[in-house]
Amino acid sequence: MTEFIVFILAVALFLYALLAGADFGAGIIEILPSKIPTNDKTVLIGKAMGPVWESNHIWLILALVISFNAFPGIFWFISEWFHFPFGALAFGIIFRGASFTFLHYDPIKDGSQKIYHWIFGLSSVWCTFWLGLIVGSLMLGNFSLSDTGIFERYFKHWLNPVAISMGFFVTFLMMFNAALFLTAEAKVHRPLWRSLTLKIFIVLILSGLITHGIFLAYAIDRWKFFFMNPVSIVLIVFSFLFLMPQIYTIDRSLRNSSRFIAGLQLICIMGAGFYPLYPNFILTQDATSISFLEASAEPAVLRALIYALVVGLLLILPGYYFLMKIFKSNIDE
Repeated sequence: MTEFIVFILAVALFLYALLAGADFGAGIIEILPSKIPTNDKTVLIGKAMGPVWESNHIWLILALVISFNAFPGIFWFISEWFHFPFGALAFGIIFRGASFTFLHYDPIKDGSQKIYHWIFGLSSVWCTFWLGLIVGSLMLGNFSLSDTGIFERYFKHWLNPVAISMGFFVTFLMMFNAALFLTAEAKVHRPLWRSLTLKIFIVLILSGLITHGIFLAYAIDRWKFFFMNPVSIVLIVFSFLFLMPQIYTIDRSLRNSSRFIAGLQLICIMGAGFYPLYPNFILTQDATSISFLEASAEPAVLRALIYALVVGLLLILPGYYFLMKIFKSNIDE
C-alpha cells in the first residue's frame, strides 16, 4: 500500500514540476530581455498558459493531501522545518496568480498593465527560486531533528550555499522547459525563440556545474551519496542524451514529442536527485532519518486513501486530458 501511495505522490510532484514549472519559467521569460518584442512574448505566453495555468496547481494540492493523510510525520516535518520557505512560496503563488489574471483578463487596458507584467515575472522568479532552495535543503540535509533553536530549526538548513545555488539552478531549469514549449508553439519569431532557448540552455549547464561544484566543496560525502550512485549516473547521462532528439523536435515543430522528451529529461533529473534517498524522505547529517514507511499512517487510513485516489484520478485525468486536448492542440488557431 505504501509503495503505491509513494508512486502517486512522485507522479503528482513530477507533473507539478513539469507543467507548473514551465508556467513559472514562462513568467520569467516574459520579463527577460531579448530580441523578441515584448508584446509578442506576452501574447504567446498568454495563449500557452491562459487556458490551463490554474489546473496545473491541482498536482501540488494532490501532493499536499497525500502527504497530510498518508505520511503525517513527513507533513509535520515539512510544515515545521520549512515553514518560512513554503510560506514564501505560497506568498509568491498568490501574487503571481492575481497579476496574471489582471494582466490578461482586465478589460481596462491602461498603465497598470506594466505593473502586472513585472509582478507576474518577478513572482515567477520568486516561486522557482524557493522551490529549488527547498530541494537543495532536502538533499543537503543540514539539520538535526533534535535542534530546538530558532535559527537552527527554521533557517540554518536552507541558508547555505548549496540550497541557494540549487534555487538558481531550478530557476534556470524551469526557464529552459518553458522556452522549449514556447519555441515549439511559436509561429512568429521562431529563430529568435530558438536562439533564446539555446542561451538559456548554456546558462543552465553553467548553473548546474556551479551547483555541483558548490555541493562538492561544501559537503563532499553528501555529494557522493547522491551523484556517485550508479542509478543516478545513468539517469544523468540519459538526461543529456535526450537533448539531440529534443532539438530535432523543436526544429520540426513536433510539439507533443517535444513535451514528451522534456518530461523524460525531468524524470531523469528528479530521479537522480531523490532515488538514493528512498525509502527515506529525510536523511540528516547526523544519520537520523524519516522514512515513508516509518512516517506512514495506520493501514486503515492508507486503504481508504487508496480508494479515494483511484476514484479521484478516474475523475480528474479524463477531464484534465480533455482540457489539454481542447486548448493546447489548437493553440495556434
